[in-house]
Amino acid sequence: MSGFKKVLFYAKEHRNKMYLAFFLILFSVIAGITPYLITYDLILRFVEKHTITPGYLLLMGGGVIAGLFMQSFLFYKGLTASHQAAFDTLMGMRMKFADKMTKLPLGDIYKKGTGSYKKIFVDDIENVELMLAHMLPEGIPYILAPIIVYIVLFIVDWRLALLSLASILIGMIAVGLLMRAGLKKMDQYYTAARKMNSTIIEYISGMEVIKVFNRTTNSYEHYVESVENYKKYSLAWCNESWTYMAIYGSVLPCTILFLLPVGTVFYIQGTLTLSTFVFALLLSMSLGQPFIRLVEFFPVVPVLKHKIEQLEQTFAGEELAIADKGIDPENYNVEFHDVTFAYEQTEVIKQVSFCAPENSVTAIVGASGSGKSTLAKLLVHFWDVKEGRITIGGININEISFEKLMNLISYVSQDTFLFHASIMENIRIGRPEATDAEVIAAAKLAMCHDFIMKMEQGYGTNAGEDGNKLSGGEKQRITIARAILKNSPVIILDEATAFTDPENEDKIQEALNQLIAGKTLIVIAHRLSTIMEADNILVMDKGKLLMQGSHTELLAKCGTYQSLWDSHRQSINWGVQVKGDQNA
Repeated sequence: MSGFKKVLFYAKEHRNKMYLAFFLILFSVIAGITPYLITYDLILRFVEKHTITPGYLLLMGGGVIAGLFMQSFLFYKGLTASHQAAFDTLMGMRMKFADKMTKLPLGDIYKKGTGSYKKIFVDDIENVELMLAHMLPEGIPYILAPIIVYIVLFIVDWRLALLSLASILIGMIAVGLLMRAGLKKMDQYYTAARKMNSTIIEYISGMEVIKVFNRTTNSYEHYVESVENYKKYSLAWCNESWTYMAIYGSVLPCTILFLLPVGTVFYIQGTLTLSTFVFALLLSMSLGQPFIRLVEFFPVVPVLKHKIEQLEQTFAGEELAIADKGIDPENYNVEFHDVTFAYEQTEVIKQVSFCAPENSVTAIVGASGSGKSTLAKLLVHFWDVKEGRITIGGININEISFEKLMNLISYVSQDTFLFHASIMENIRIGRPEATDAEVIAAAKLAMCHDFIMKMEQGYGTNAGEDGNKLSGGEKQRITIARAILKNSPVIILDEATAFTDPENEDKIQEALNQLIAGKTLIVIAHRLSTIMEADNILVMDKGKLLMQGSHTELLAKCGTYQSLWDSHRQSINWGVQVKGDQNA
């Protein structure tokens, strides 16, 4: 019942439509019983009274047609109302889920996997539609109508009522066994489904790497294994369920299974009148369809409960610590105060303190895994720090709303992402209200304009799925254009020029230098030549801040920086010697 309560809580804004749907479908079920009552009167008049006239037949025929029409019409209207309420509720749930994800630590999202979130966001929430659009508006009338019918049958003849209930009892035993079997296998089935979803997404996303390194066999085997595992649990569940489904499917709607033969004996013995017998038969027959439809919803109950629990786990996830005090920073100095951060139990940032003043360039360098990108992600509040605090203009970022913080910061990651939309709209994401002229101006600063204009439809060209119509360097420059258009006071470039071709690197650096007037620029780079002129350079090693200073100071005093610089200089002259090439 907890699953029902949760779903009803999500649908509370649309309960009026749910009530309307319930009453319309209830009247539809009652209208469906009407033809059986008319048939009962016809049989009695034909057998006992012999008073049937052509006019009466036409009237009763019209009544049957009207009853069937009203049954269909009311059912259609009821389902229309229930579906409107259901899809409005799904929209609200997805909006709430998306909002919740923006408040969760990014590490929790990575840990659970995109496949799992896709399943919840698309598939699991979609299954709530079955309950709202069908189970509640149809299920309750399908329960009430048989209760009313059986009250009438018990009043007419309690023996016939019990005979009619006997087939239902056998059918319900099969339904109970079906649900018990499902509960045993459901967890294994959904675990296999989640694993298959994640594997499929990983397989498709990594297709380029798989082909380049000829890992098709191993990767495909891993993919096939997850699909086969899902197939195994699916078939095991189905094989055990088919027998029970066959029993209730054939016995449950046959409400006259015992009523007809035993009732005939009563009639022959003279303990039952023909009119009562016919009335009970027809009334019982009218319940077959509601019973079958009702039982179709039974196995859905534990499934829905499982899906709602998965959804609730996300909704109950611990959010980032935000206590918005509505204070605007007086300046845009970024400061880390003894910041320590850990992925679960492993500390990756250890008591780091530094200041990145506004109107300056602060660079962060270090070997891979030293914590450079983690510092940037902590600043945009993708995670909560374990100890210490991060401030902008003296205000703790935990006291700034996520929306306001994102307005303060432009974050250009090394992991570029473009939407399946025009290049104009992809850049405009930085500031949705920007004019076309402003978008084009930002593209020119990011050195995008020339290659965009060479494309078939210019700025109207669709970037493709994940920007697959553009090269890595072109995508990176598009994301830089977004940041320029956004014009935030704090800018983070996390390896943002990693895929930029040498021809345009100097131009982009010049554009970025023009961009920082009165702002705070934090650059994370492997190419040390791009940050030689930075006002302050932080050298990170294994999560610790070893030293900070200018390029010249660090070359003179920091051995780690000297090693990084030497490696960088060697990489500039790096080449591949081809066998037989004497000039390599």
